[in-house]
Amino acid sequence: MKLKLEYLARCGTFSECCFRTPFYKKEVSGLAFICRSGPAVWEPQSLLLVYGGLIPSGREQLAMWLEKLKGRGAAGFLADLSGEEDERIDALAKACCERELVFGTAAAEHFASLINEYSHLIASRTDGTVRAYDRVLEDLQHRFYTSGTDSLLDGLNYWTGCQAALIVGQDTFVKPSVPVLNEAVFYPAYWRKEPQKSSLSHVSLYFSSRSKKMLLQAELFKNRLPFGVLCLIGEEGIFEPSDYILLNYASILCTGIDDYKRRSRRIEAAIEMICGGQMPDSSVTNLFPESGYALVLRDLEADGTADGKKEYLSYLIHHYFPQKLCYSFSAEGSLRLFASTEDVDHFGRRLLDILDRAGKRCRAGVSRYYTISQAVTAFFEAESAAHIAGLLEYGERICYYHDLGIYRLLNYPENSWPINQMLGEMDELLNQMDEEKRDVLAMTVRVFVKCKFNYQKTADKLYTHVNTVRYRIKLIEDLWDADLSSDEGRLLFSVLAKLLPLWMKSGCYSGTIPREGE
Repeated sequence: MKLKLEYLARCGTFSECCFRTPFYKKEVSGLAFICRSGPAVWEPQSLLLVYGGLIPSGREQLAMWLEKLKGRGAAGFLADLSGEEDERIDALAKACCERELVFGTAAAEHFASLINEYSHLIASRTDGTVRAYDRVLEDLQHRFYTSGTDSLLDGLNYWTGCQAALIVGQDTFVKPSVPVLNEAVFYPAYWRKEPQKSSLSHVSLYFSSRSKKMLLQAELFKNRLPFGVLCLIGEEGIFEPSDYILLNYASILCTGIDDYKRRSRRIEAAIEMICGGQMPDSSVTNLFPESGYALVLRDLEADGTADGKKEYLSYLIHHYFPQKLCYSFSAEGSLRLFASTEDVDHFGRRLLDILDRAGKRCRAGVSRYYTISQAVTAFFEAESAAHIAGLLEYGERICYYHDLGIYRLLNYPENSWPINQMLGEMDELLNQMDEEKRDVLAMTVRVFVKCKFNYQKTADKLYTHVNTVRYRIKLIEDLWDADLSSDEGRLLFSVLAKLLPLWMKSGCYSGTIPREGE
């Protein structure tokens, strides 16, 4: 532990010492006695404690002695010079100044207590402020119980100089909040435990196989069950013994985190209930924005990333959108959000960009604007938009429910709307034919409607004779009991031609879908 000397001199431990030289912005790594028995051993940048009788009195001998101290890396020394003349003290101070060694005087009876009290000091690695351990622990406790988690993490960052992170459920709190945490923090596979074990059972030191970062981590327990982690993130070799103690104490404080800080679990359960068609009670919906848009994001490609991806993505969402939204991941990996925003298009594109950079490419379905009391409808719309966009191979990555037009009629496979029942019945009739005939008839219906019921244009599109088209359409009319000379028949064909390909693609249809021109 290194302490800035100017701060050290101001703390109570050294209040009885008189420093007679500048501090030269030196840091002190420890205190060490110089005694008569054998050569003195000390760490570089130590502040030495020496009795006046051991300081050479001759000018040349003193110069050699001071040069030796400087050569061995001493920061300076404190001496008991009781009874010495001011002239000698001034000469010592001048000689130390010439060599930029710190020099001070202290009473002999205070030397023993200096070592003891120094071992109970800690310095902020942010600005060098020095306090006793008990005062620092009191500071962390005061921060947590008066200002909460963010202030506690600020305190850890202030005293350790490291980035502090609390990960509980899908919530991640980080101080300082920038730069964004490296995703490796969330992937246990990227870390390896140091062979040197900590004396504190729940505090472990890890180093990354992919960077020079190190992780000092404390596991959090409540009622003997793990519920999160508190960690310090720093460069290799930065952690000191005091960091273990502060992190361990802060982790004990974190066992007092209330349900609000673990609200993500309640929100996750609530969104699962809402997507199942039930509204939770008001004590849970109060956690949501009063009104907003539901968004459902589905993967465009298989996600083969390491364990911890959900936690990292949750952290990014929490980091970039700290307010006005609630989110959770479904069992199959879809991301669901309820967000209050004035510009949902900008919000959606920014979210997709953030997820892209994290390696998760998605398509988003977006509902219309609703109050939280209408969340069941909102998430139904968002799920439908995401699903139908996938079936349509939608060109845009954001699909708005209100833009789906007639495709809103299809909500396969969950509901039992008449249109889906009709599609099922007609598909069943088609399946009674052989595969080749079934696929040709399905394609003919689609092209016929696309060509506005014009037989010749349909024949040209399909590269076949017009009478062949007339024959196929007659087969379909007979099969489905439809009359294309009536407005009702043409409306039915128009709807089915739009929705049948989606029905086929959904998985019920057993045939293949030929391309136009085949």
